[in-house]
Amino acid sequence: MNQIEVSLLGVAVTALALSIGFLTYVLSRGLLPLTPSAKLWDRVYELDKLVLAYPEIFVLIMKELHRTTPFFYADPPVPRDKCYYQMKAMVYFHLNVFEEIFLTTEGAGGWIARQFERAGWDEYIFRKMRHPLIREVFDREAEQIYPGNFTKFIRKNWEQVLKPPPDGPF
Repeated sequence: MNQIEVSLLGVAVTALALSIGFLTYVLSRGLLPLTPSAKLWDRVYELDKLVLAYPEIFVLIMKELHRTTPFFYADPPVPRDKCYYQMKAMVYFHLNVFEEIFLTTEGAGGWIARQFERAGWDEYIFRKMRHPLIREVFDREAEQIYPGNFTKFIRKNWEQVLKPPPDGPF
């Protein structure tokens, strides 16, 4: 192999390495939006796992589906037993997931918007927040726990949240 062939081989290897690097960059940028979408689904699955891990708490929450008076802020208060605190923790977890969904999809454009289907997530949040216990905690604590755009978004769409909760699985 002469000097010219070695030089050309070096140029060819360099060009190939640059091409592979560029292709890797383009593909990683294109697939980047899939990561937050997958994380949101993981969070929703975490809610499902809570229900499976603590079915007795979910049953208690579902028994309150058509409640018209306060539960966590009842006067006189309901007993502050283990079930009370587990129910409230499950409500907080739901609200945290809803906030995460909102903040992740807020202002999403292009490829990310197609991955998230924002309108579907909004409907999911509204439907779940129709449960009186979730709505009660949000209504009483949102300004302290969720200051910012999530609370503004829910307040702006409060009529959606005030619709009757769906019968059947929540």
